[in-house]
Amino acid sequence: MKLEEQLLWILDYKRDTTSYEEEVPDKSISKKEWAARNWNHREEKLKKSIDFIHSLGLKCDSVGWCRLNLNRLDIDNLLEQIYAFALKEDLYLRGYYSRDYSEFESEWYVLEATYLSNGEWDYRNVTDREGNPLTIPEVYAYKIPNYTQIVWGNGLPYVQESFRNCSYNHGFSGVDYYWIRDIGRYNATQLFGLMIDQLVPEFACDRYLSYSNAKNKENKNIDRSFNPLLHQKYMELGGYLPKLSQMFYDLRVHLPIQLPKNKMPETDFAYVYFNRSDYSKNYALIRKNAANMLLSENVIRQEYLTPVILYETEPKGYYIQMSELISYPSIEVKRKLEEEYEELKRNPKPQRKTSEKDALRLFRKIKRLRSQDFKKGLAKTIRETFVGTQYELLLPYYSITDGGYLSNEYEFLSYQHSIKESQEYAINIEKEELLVNPYKGVVFAKCGDGDVVILCSDGTVKRISHETMDVYEDWDTVAQFFFEALLY
Repeated sequence: MKLEEQLLWILDYKRDTTSYEEEVPDKSISKKEWAARNWNHREEKLKKSIDFIHSLGLKCDSVGWCRLNLNRLDIDNLLEQIYAFALKEDLYLRGYYSRDYSEFESEWYVLEATYLSNGEWDYRNVTDREGNPLTIPEVYAYKIPNYTQIVWGNGLPYVQESFRNCSYNHGFSGVDYYWIRDIGRYNATQLFGLMIDQLVPEFACDRYLSYSNAKNKENKNIDRSFNPLLHQKYMELGGYLPKLSQMFYDLRVHLPIQLPKNKMPETDFAYVYFNRSDYSKNYALIRKNAANMLLSENVIRQEYLTPVILYETEPKGYYIQMSELISYPSIEVKRKLEEEYEELKRNPKPQRKTSEKDALRLFRKIKRLRSQDFKKGLAKTIRETFVGTQYELLLPYYSITDGGYLSNEYEFLSYQHSIKESQEYAINIEKEELLVNPYKGVVFAKCGDGDVVILCSDGTVKRISHETMDVYEDWDTVAQFFFEALLY
C-alpha cells in the first residue's frame, strides 16, 4: 500500500483588513486615499508571495494558492524554504492537507461523484417513507455534461440511467432507484437517485483532525487551536502531518474513510452517512464484483471507484463516527415519479439543436420588439476583417447589432468592448495556473454578476465563472447560445 500526500497552501498576512478609523484616527488622508493605498499594499504583498512561489519552480492561482505534492523527492527542502520565507516576512501558513492510498486491493469501493454547482438544480417538497416532509432534487438535465456519470447529492449520489439498467439486469442487491425529475427544456440523459438500505454502522474518518489557531482570528471565543491530543493523533497518522503542524497556523485535514471489516453487509451496495454543520460525510459503497460488472459494461469509469481500507482494529489517529439513516421518498412518491418518467419517454423533449438561421431570425425579431436595447449593426468594412479570425462565427450577429441586451442576464458586447474584455480575460486566465482546464477564447458577452461568455476555438460557447474561472454553463454552438439567451 502506497501513501500519497497532497497540500494546497497559501501565505496569509496577519492583518489583512483594518478599519479606516483604526488606521487613520487623525483622518490625515481621505477614506478613498486610504482604500487605494491598502489596495496597492495588498497587491505588492501578493506579488511578492507569488514571485516567491515561482522562484521555487511551483505554480499558483491569482491569489497565491499553491498545490504541492508531498511525495516529491525535494519536499523537505521545499518545506524548509517555505517556512523560512513565512518567518522572515512575518506571514502565516494556511493549508488543506489530503492523503490517498494506492496499490492495494479491497472488497469494497467508494462511489465517487462529481460536484456541480452550475444552476442545474431545483428542489421540491415531498414525503418520506414515514410520512415526514422531505426535500428532493429536480434537475435541468441538459445542463449536465454527458461525461459526468455520477453526480454528487446531499444524500447519496445520482447516477445515469445506464447505471440503473445494469443494476437491474444483474440483480444487484441492496439498491433501488428513484427518478430525478427533469425540468429542463431539452432532451438529455436522465439521472436516478440511489436508495440503499444497508447502513454500515460506523466508519473511521478525519473528524476533529483540523485546527485553526483561534488567537489569530477575530472570534476569540472559539478555540480550535493545535493541542497535545491532536499532536498525538498526527504522530499516529504519520506522513507529513507532524511536520506541517509545526509550520501551519491553520490546517484542514482530509483523509479517506476506512470501514469495519467485520460489520460490512452481504449485499452489493451499502452506505455511510453523517450530516452536521461542523462535519458531514455521505458515501455510497459498492462491492467489488458489482463494481467490476459496471466497469465491464462501460457504465462507469475507473475514476469514480476508489478502493476502501477495511479495518479489523480501529486505525490509530482516526475518529470512529457512527452512521445515520438516510430518508428516501415514499413508495407513493417513487411510483408517481416513475409514471412521470414513462410519460416523458412517450413524449420526449426536443433536442438541443438550433440552426443559425433560426437564431438570426429570432435575433432580428427581438431587436424589432426591443430596439432601444440594441445598437446599430457593425459596419461592413469592420465585419469583413473578421474572416479568418476567432470573430468569424460572430460576424452574422454583429451585422444585426454592435452590442445590446439579449436578456436580463446576458449583454452582447460591442466589438470594441469585446476586444478589451478578451485581452483582460487572457491576462486573468494566465494567472490561474492551477486550473485543470484553462479555457481560452473571445469574450463576446457578459452577465450581470460578472461572469463572461467566451467563444472557444472549437466553436463551443462557455460561461466562465468570475469567482473560479471555471465553466458555469456551455453551449454547443454560437447559434444555440444566442437563441437561448434571447428566448428564455
